[in-house]
Amino acid sequence: MCCKLLHVPETSSPVGDWCQHCQLGKGCAIYADRPQRCRDFQCGWLVWTKVPEHWFPAKSRIVVVSDGSRITLMVDPASPARWREQPWFGELKALAVMAFAEQRQVLVRIGRKVIAMLPDRDCDLGVVTDDEMVITGLRPNGTWGAAKVHKDDPRMAQGGATIPLG
Repeated sequence: MCCKLLHVPETSSPVGDWCQHCQLGKGCAIYADRPQRCRDFQCGWLVWTKVPEHWFPAKSRIVVVSDGSRITLMVDPASPARWREQPWFGELKALAVMAFAEQRQVLVRIGRKVIAMLPDRDCDLGVVTDDEMVITGLRPNGTWGAAKVHKDDPRMAQGGATIPLG
């Protein structure tokens, strides 16, 4: 699934389409010479020690990517509602609660569309472009919120506290 859901510019394959070098059921046709981005990628299913078998990407249609402060669930556009099904949804909500306690984000990405999973609800942010970022936090009323902002938004220089969260 990573060969379909992750953007690897070096392969010239469109996001959401299988990489031109992927041989379904066999693996990568250029494995020995694959791009560095592919060499460096660490799938959450492989590196997290306590991930149940149902998270196997070919089964779940979800690739888990973690970059330290953010956990992104890349969902196969051919199965866009998969993340809302059980057992995944229940486990994701528990993960969102735990992640927010650790100052981390949990995002669901279906193609270019992003949904922020908050402890108390989900926030559909629509399409998030490469020059935008997602911020999350507590709103003045004590509930959680999320917003997308341009990476160069001057409010981010002040910590983003004045950006309204939906």
